[in-house]
Amino acid sequence: MTLAEFTEKLVPISDFSKGKAGKIFTDVEENNNEYIVLRNNQPTAVLISLKEYKETQEKAAKLEKLLETVENMNLLKLAKSRDNTNTTSFESFVAEEGYSLDELKELAESVEFE
Repeated sequence: MTLAEFTEKLVPISDFSKGKAGKIFTDVEENNNEYIVLRNNQPTAVLISLKEYKETQEKAAKLEKLLETVENMNLLKLAKSRDNTNTTSFESFVAEEGYSLDELKELAESVEFE
């Protein structure tokens, strides 16, 4: 996109109150054009067609599902890599640290959360 094409996409918010809103919305709807709305010469919002919005939402949902699948695959890979490591039971760990399960239970009951 050239600079000239980009600047054509910029529309001051005041244009909406100057009777240009109908033309802008028609252009968005019929030609699938996008506009960047400026307030105090700062980009504030993007105006896109409903069709473009729905497509973007669908793509985002698919991407989110894909990323979740990749994360699950990485977690599964990590779990499998740890499967062969030497593990110990919780009870053994507690005993190695010099506590008994009764002492831990007593300690847990004495803790208050607010």
